[in-house]
Amino acid sequence: MATFAEMTAFKKIIAIFLLLGIVTNSFNQLLLFSSYSINKEYISAVLCSNKDKPHLHCEGKCFLDIKLKELEQKNKQQQDNLKRMVETSAPAYANLLPQVFETKLELTPSFYLLQKPKARVTAVFQPPKTV
Repeated sequence: MATFAEMTAFKKIIAIFLLLGIVTNSFNQLLLFSSYSINKEYISAVLCSNKDKPHLHCEGKCFLDIKLKELEQKNKQQQDNLKRMVETSAPAYANLLPQVFETKLELTPSFYLLQKPKARVTAVFQPPKTV
C-alpha cells in the first residue's frame, strides 16, 4: 500500500504533466500563426497550393489551413496518449483519497422500531365528520 506522501507526489506529477501538455498545445497555435504572419510572402509565393490561381486571393491561407489541421490531429493524438497514460497509471493508486475521509456507517434501528406492539388495533380509522 502506497503512503499518503507517495500518492500526493504522484498526483502532483500527473497534474504538472497534464498542465504542460495543455500549455504546449496553446502555444503551438500561437507559434503557427506568428510564423505565418512573419513568412506570409514566402508562403504565398512558394508553399501555397493555389499560387497558380491568383483570383482566389489565397495568400498562403491554404497552407495555414493544412498546418492547422495537422496540428489539430497531433493535439488529439497527444490528448489520447495523455488519457491512456492516466488511465493505465491510476489503478496502481486506485485509492487516491487518504483513509481520513472514509466514513463507516453503522445502521441501528430507531427506538420506536425496537418496541414491541402493546395491543392489537381492531377499529377502523374513520376521519371526523363535518356537520
